[in-house]
Amino acid sequence: MSRLADILDNHQNLDHFFSIIKHYGVSAEYLSLALIRQFESESEGNEDDEEGNSGYSQELVDDLKQFCARF
Repeated sequence: MSRLADILDNHQNLDHFFSIIKHYGVSAEYLSLALIRQFESESEGNEDDEEGNSGYSQELVDDLKQFCARF
C-alpha cells in the first residue's frame, strides 16, 4: 500500500476510534494522561532510538502535558 493510502486509512481508523471513545464518554483528560504515560514509558525503553522519533514523541508529550494542565 502506498504511504498516502496508509495515512488516509489511519485517519479513518482514528475517526472510528474516537467515535467509540466519545460514545462511552471517556474524558480527554484520561486519554491524554494515558498517552503521556505510554509515550514516556516507550521513550525510557528506547534510549537508542533515532533522534527524529524521540524528538517527535517528546514534543507530543510536552504538548499533551500542556493540554492536561488545563483540567
